[in-house]
Amino acid sequence: MYDKTKIHINKEVKEIEKQLNSYINSDQNTINEACQYLLTSGGKRIRPLFTLIASQFGEHYSRDVITVATTLELIHMASLVHDDVIDKSDKRRGKPTIAKKWDVQTAVITGNYLLSQSLNAVSQIEHPKLHEQLANGIIEVCRGELFQFEDQFVSNQSITNYLRRIKCKTALLISLSTELGAYAARADDETVKKLTKIGYYIGMSYQIVDDILDFTSTEKKLGKPVGSDLRNGHLTLPVLLRMKNSKDFKASINELQPDSPSEVFDGLVQEIIKSPELQKSKEVSNHYLQKAENLIDTLNNESGKKMLLEIIVKIRDRNH
Repeated sequence: MYDKTKIHINKEVKEIEKQLNSYINSDQNTINEACQYLLTSGGKRIRPLFTLIASQFGEHYSRDVITVATTLELIHMASLVHDDVIDKSDKRRGKPTIAKKWDVQTAVITGNYLLSQSLNAVSQIEHPKLHEQLANGIIEVCRGELFQFEDQFVSNQSITNYLRRIKCKTALLISLSTELGAYAARADDETVKKLTKIGYYIGMSYQIVDDILDFTSTEKKLGKPVGSDLRNGHLTLPVLLRMKNSKDFKASINELQPDSPSEVFDGLVQEIIKSPELQKSKEVSNHYLQKAENLIDTLNNESGKKMLLEIIVKIRDRNH
């Protein structure tokens, strides 16, 4: 195993940025402009970071690690574009979405182009398992988008439905990042399995926190209106828990329609903001983080462990 400082990690993140720029480059001006716009719109590069950290638990560094990280980010970028089309969203990270800045057709084609380029990127890797896992990842992301679409304004869905949805929407790609980062660096099977679970637990927690912040943060920090998920018909954990504990709230959700007056949505959002279900949701998130932390403690690379534990602290304390 080998240790990397954060300086080395930062250098590799820059290399991933170069690869992303290379793959999104197109001689078709509109696609090129839309991809560049998305790339520079403030993404956190969380999946590449997890890939790089997980690679520290392997025996041999490989350029495949960079390619895996690039591929996963391209898949993620494509999913964001498609999500915005499905939700008819006008803003992402405080900026107009591609569908808003250009049009829906351009957004769909841009998302498809990014997915195609992710396949182009992974073709540079010679390991069949990496191909298979990344292909399955694309399938699951698509299933997640379908689940989210099917569950819109469906009031009788279960918390299990929600967990399945966020697994495909967020946890899967983070889990793949930690799994394939370790695998590409030739980590042993047991370590790869542990890192896969760690990525899953962190991904689940991260999305639950995201769903909490949709109510507790500000429009400026969110880059979109507070309560956007509920306004788009996405029933997240705070809402589902509130429905279990309040018959009146559940009845209001049952009557909710896409064209319900904004005052109705405002009232429901305010009820969630004042409810104890936000803290209960936080407890579920922290439960996933604790499971991740327990597994991290069993790993061997101290530098990698430290970075993973720092991420857990940031998620636990995250407020935007």
